[in-house]
Amino acid sequence: MAIFRVHLSKALKLTVLSAFSLLGPTVAEEHGSFHGLLSVYRCEVVHRLEQIYAAANPRSDRDRFIAVIVPGHPHGYVQCIFHDKQSRLYCEASSGFYYGREGAPRTFYQPSQTIDALARLGFDTDDSKGNFNIDFGVDAPPDFNAIADFVLEALHDGYGARGNMTLKFNTPFARRTPSTCVPVG
Repeated sequence: MAIFRVHLSKALKLTVLSAFSLLGPTVAEEHGSFHGLLSVYRCEVVHRLEQIYAAANPRSDRDRFIAVIVPGHPHGYVQCIFHDKQSRLYCEASSGFYYGREGAPRTFYQPSQTIDALARLGFDTDDSKGNFNIDFGVDAPPDFNAIADFVLEALHDGYGARGNMTLKFNTPFARRTPSTCVPVG
């Protein structure tokens, strides 16, 4: 009789596990996916990009940037600035070039998987003189969703950003997360 219960218990476990697998990814899996990162942070990145763009001053590009930092990463961030009268966007992804003190020998290099991921997105990955970078034209007004997706994809694929992390933002013209972007729950 005990043997029968063990087999029934295993069969029951397999049935329950199969039923749960039909429900889709777990919360942890969802937050680990690129989709999970987008669902948590796209609104906030879009809002900040819109605010930066709206704060345009045709005489100066100063402070019209967004920097998004991955917590716990020794040097994981992407920063972008609108320039050339808002007709272009220049983005940098951390190469580690600026990790040490100025004039000191370089001690930090990004791993090859980071470099490969950023190269796939179009970044110039020559880090001999600075960060990885890309410069491209944007429409007027820009497609803020596409730019946000690009920034978040670089953070996800290059630096391991996930939806369950608390990303940090440096945006002089958009300092707060709007209430419309705060998840309810």
